[in-house]
Amino acid sequence: MSRRENKVSKSQSVKESKLNLLDRRILNRLQEDIPFLSRPWQEVSKELNISESVLLKRVEILKKRGIIRRIAATFNPKKCGSISTLVAVKASLLMTDKVAKKINVFSEVTHNYLRDAEYNIWFTIVAQSKKRIAHIIKKLKQDKDIDSIIELPAKRLFKIDVNFKV
Repeated sequence: MSRRENKVSKSQSVKESKLNLLDRRILNRLQEDIPFLSRPWQEVSKELNISESVLLKRVEILKKRGIIRRIAATFNPKKCGSISTLVAVKASLLMTDKVAKKINVFSEVTHNYLRDAEYNIWFTIVAQSKKRIAHIIKKLKQDKDIDSIIELPAKRLFKIDVNFKV
């Protein structure tokens, strides 16, 4: 499972995608914990009262349609010996794709996304040290396509479990 998303894109609205009832049930279930078993999809399919092959086929179709971007484990960086920080970049709207590609060159960037705000590209860095984070930010600050960059490290961590009812 990859922990990187390599592009900034506008996500497709689930409502406009005309999902059937089964797809909605699958999407709602996939937002919960996936069991850590040798056959996790078999367990999830039992909960949904469908076969594992049907589940996997529907997930494949939803992925091809761009409704599911990725299914990945989420790790606690601190418990893995890493440090993370949130970063915001101000870039010309004409340059956001180019800037996002430059940001994604760094393997420590876990994901990024566009925001309709003055600082319009936001991303997370997970690195082995504060020094490495500072190096990445310094490199990006030198880029002529980036107007401004700010680091927004967490002062206090709040774990919020977010599920979007489909």
